[in-house]
Order: sequence, then C-alpha cells, then structure tokens
Amino acid sequence: MTSNADPEARPPWTEHILVKVVIIGVIVMVLMIPSLMILNLVQERSQRKAEVTQEVSSKWGQLQTIAGPYVSIPYYEEIKKTGKESEWTEHTLYFFPKTLNIEGSLDPIIRKRSIFKVMLYESELKMNGHFDSPNLEALQIPAQNVIWGKATIHIGITDLLGIGSEVNIKTGDTLLHMTASEPVAIGFPSGLISRLPEKLSNSTGFDFEIALSLKGSQGIYITPVASNTNVSITSSWPSPKFEGQFLPDTSTIDKTGFTAKWSILDINRQIAQQWTDATPQKLSAVVSNPYDRSYGPSGANGTASVLGVELLDTVDHYTKAERTVKYAFLLITLTFVVYFFCEILKKQKVHALQYGLVGAALVIFFILLLSLSEHIGFDPAYFVSSFATILLITLYSRSIFSQKRFAWITGGLLTLQFVFIYIILQLEDFALLAGSIALFAIIALIMYLTRKVTW
Repeated sequence: MTSNADPEARPPWTEHILVKVVIIGVIVMVLMIPSLMILNLVQERSQRKAEVTQEVSSKWGQLQTIAGPYVSIPYYEEIKKTGKESEWTEHTLYFFPKTLNIEGSLDPIIRKRSIFKVMLYESELKMNGHFDSPNLEALQIPAQNVIWGKATIHIGITDLLGIGSEVNIKTGDTLLHMTASEPVAIGFPSGLISRLPEKLSNSTGFDFEIALSLKGSQGIYITPVASNTNVSITSSWPSPKFEGQFLPDTSTIDKTGFTAKWSILDINRQIAQQWTDATPQKLSAVVSNPYDRSYGPSGANGTASVLGVELLDTVDHYTKAERTVKYAFLLITLTFVVYFFCEILKKQKVHALQYGLVGAALVIFFILLLSLSEHIGFDPAYFVSSFATILLITLYSRSIFSQKRFAWITGGLLTLQFVFIYIILQLEDFALLAGSIALFAIIALIMYLTRKVTW
C-alpha cells in the first residue's frame, strides 16, 4: 500500500524549528566575536586616556602625598671595647611633631589633550603645629652626644614639580627657607629640607607655620604623622572620593563642593613618633594606579597610613561604555527572540542573513556609542546611538514582515531594551538585583507565549 502524500509538499529540513534555533544560536555566537573586539577597543581607549593623564600629570604634578614635617638630628654612639679605646659612630635620630593642623583648598582644573580631558588641581595648604624636644631617654641617647647644630627639618612630597611658590617655615621671628632634597628615613621619592637653628633644636620645643602651594592630579593624600593630626580640606568639586586608611570624621557634599575634616591620634596608626637609623621606618607615597595601592598599617611599599581625597571624574564614559557592551549578548538574543516568535506564531519567514544583518546593526550600536561619547558625552551618545539603531532596525523590519505592525512591535521592544539597559547602568548598587528580576520576567513571558507551540 502506497501513500498518496506528495513528498514535494514537505517543508525542507532547513525550516524545521529546531534547526532554525541552532542557526540563530550560531549567529548569536558569531556576533559575540565583534562584540568582544569592541570591548577590547573600549579598554584600549581607556588605557590611552590613562596614558594621556600620566603625560599631562608629569608636566603639571602627579598624585600628591605629603608626609611631615619631621626633624632629624645626628648623634654619636660610643662603642666600648674591653682593653681598647672606645669607638664612636655617627647616627641620626628622627621625630615627628606633637601636633599638626592642616587646612587646605583644592581648586579643580580640567585640561584637554586631543579628545581626552584630564583632572588636575591647584591647592593652598596651611600647616601649623608644635614640636616637642625628642625623648632621648626613651631612645637611650645621652644628651651630650647629640649634635644639635646639625639638626634639619624635612617634608616629604611626591612630586616637587607641583610646588607653585617658595616654601618657608616660620617659627617665632625666624623664617627658614626650604630647598629640594631627598627626604631621608621615610622612603619618599622627593622632598624639602632646611637647616634648623641650634637654639630651636636644643630647646624644649617650638611652634611652626608652613604655607604650601601645590599642584597635582587626581587627588591629594596626607600622612598623619603627629601625635594629634587635624586636617580640613575644602573644594568646589562636587564629586569627591575619600580614600586611604582613614575616612573623614565629618563631611558635607553638595553641588557647590565639599568640606571634609579628619582628626587622627598617634594610637590610630602604626607610625613611630620618634626613631633612629638603627630602627628605620618607611612611609609610602600613594601611587596613581588604584589597583596597585595597599592601605593599612603595612602596605606593599611601606607604611600606607594615609588619609586623602580624589576628585572623581564623573564623565568617565569608558567605564559606562564597557558596562554597556557587556549587555551585547542580552540585547542581540532578545531581539532575535522577537523575530523568532514572529516566525513560529505568525508564520513570518525570516532568512538567516536577515538575522545576521539585524545583529550587525546592534553591534554597530556599540561602536557608535563609544565614538560619540568621546565627543559629546555618554548620555547624549547613548540617546543618539540607540535612536539611530532602533530606527534602522524598525524600517528594515517593515521590509521583512508582511504585516507592518510586527515592525512597530519590534521597534517598541527594542526601545524597551535600550531604556532598560540605560536604567541598569544608573543603578550601580541595585544593577544585579534589577537585572535578575528582569531576566526572570523575560523567561516567564517566553514560557507563557510558547506554551501551546508544537515543537
């Protein structure tokens, strides 16, 4: 018995639903390759911006860290030998001030190099405090062995290129001029030094005042070296980022700027108040790369007990662009799901090449976003790029579907996707939660729409 069914009437195997799903999956995976290339491009452009920032900073002033002031005084140590004359060796003792008060203002300055903007600043710092005489008994140093006439006072500063005017120390009626010198005993790359008159170093203590005009980039850090350190910093920049081991005790932030105050005691940090070259300690300047930093009692390059503030770049469109590209898989997949539903529910045939062209348009969206954001900012670039992409795919869908309303449905769902991604980008703290809920809702909707499909 033979069948009367016409084999010519059977649909080709390429139109089987399972085969079509596999083809769509392959297209999605292929489109991930240029998406990853775009992600690498975003990271490359971000690295280029970092290089430009470093280049400009090297001519203006690096990320600054200040440590000091502190006093160094040489002394002799007697080494007694049985039956022989004593030998004398020269050593140095160091000590930090008893109190240190710093009041400073940061004036943000934005410099443009090519298409990149670099965050710089000018600061005016007023430092004052009091030095007690060193506790020689605790260091087991006889007072007669101390060479008071060779005492010096030092300040550690990361980049002396940023100093805008002469630096002097005022103590009573005496004005001490400071010159450039490598700061001994704390491991800083550069600093300032001045000879301290014997009448001050050999006294019971002295007050001091220092005015420091300092330029830098990104931010400024201060090492709380005194037994009691008080710091107050103000700026007109409305987006500060407080960093270091110590957060401000009080801070106010609004659209006109910020004010932050710290109060640090010697027991709050592991820094010796006085020491000798026989028991050295090493402080560390904060590095520009945040991934190489280590705050706390003992950082990778020394003691990293610092407080500080950075002027946060609120227009870092590369970070936002990188986060957007990571949604490429979701954007392409959901768009293809819309086309696939039109195929199986409304019998609208869509060729694999047409899937590929729509996917390519979505990939190009990320290129447009990156290139435009470098010139007009992220938010305007996102609006222009998404509008152009939605318009292009909607018009193209009108030529694919026989019923024009499917094209408008596609355009509407694309709009919802782009709006959803933009909202996710703004929800930094709740992005994962919102994304998880949205994905659950999408899967539930797909299961509902396909509940009666004969696969």
